Amino acid sequence: MGSCTASIRTALILKADKLYAEMLRQYVLRVSPGALVYSVATVVEAQRSLDETHTELFITGIGSSLEGDVLDILIRRSARLPSSCRVLVVTGCREFRMLSALRTLSVEGVFDSNSEAPERLLDAVRTVSLGLRFWSTTVNDFIRQGSAGPQAISRFLTEFEQIVLSVIGDGSDDLTASGVLGLSPATVCTVRRELHRKLGVQHRGALVRVAAQYGFVRFTPFGVVRPGFQLLAAAYRPRKRKTPRSGENKKTQPLFQGAGS
Repeated sequence: MGSCTASIRTALILKADKLYAEMLRQYVLRVSPGALVYSVATVVEAQRSLDETHTELFITGIGSSLEGDVLDILIRRSARLPSSCRVLVVTGCREFRMLSALRTLSVEGVFDSNSEAPERLLDAVRTVSLGLRFWSTTVNDFIRQGSAGPQAISRFLTEFEQIVLSVIGDGSDDLTASGVLGLSPATVCTVRRELHRKLGVQHRGALVRVAAQYGFVRFTPFGVVRPGFQLLAAAYRPRKRKTPRSGENKKTQPLFQGAGS
C-alpha cells in the first residue's frame, strides 16, 4: 500500500498544535499531491469549514485544547458531512467512552499517537484517504478489555442514569440540571441518589470526580465539555408513558428539553 496514491482533493485538519497540524498537512500532500488542505484549531472553526467547504478527508484530535466536543461534529456527520468524507482521529486518549463512541460512529481511522511509531501516521493517512479502515491495534485492545472490565460503566448504569450523570457530573445542583434535562428537580434528585448508591460515593464532589474519571465530563480552560452527550441523548429511548385517564392532567414536560444545547 506504500506506493498507492490517493485522490483526495480537499482535506481539513483540526488540531490546536500548529506544528502537529503542519506535519499532518505534509502527510496529506504526500499521499494526495495537489490537494487543498485547510487547518483550524477549534471545533467551532471546523464545523464552519465543514459546512461551507466540500471536504473529502477530515483529520482531527479529540483533546481538551480544541474548545469543544469533536463528537458533536461526528454525530452530525451523516447529515452534515458528505458520504465521501473520510475521518481519521489522531489521539492519545484513553477514555473508554470516547473511543467506544468513535466505533459506534463508524469512524474510518483512529491512530494511537502514544503507542504507534510516528512513521505509521503516514500509513494511517494514506489508508483512510484510500477509503480503507485504519484502527490502531492498541485502541481496539483497549476497547475490548474495557468492555469486560470496570471501565464499562454502562454495564451497571442505565442510559438514563448516564445522561443525568453527564449533566450533574460538573457539580450542577438538581434545579440547574432539571432545566437542562427538562425533568423535575425531584426526578433529578432521585437519579442522583441512585448514582451515589451504584457508584459508591457519598457527596457531590465525589460524584464529580467519578464523572470526570469515566469521561462523562471534561473540565477545560474553555469550560465544561460533555463528550458524547448528544450521542447518549439521541440513543436513549424512554419507556412509553401511559395515556392519562379522563379528568387527569394531560400536561407533561418534554424529556430532555434543551438537552442538545
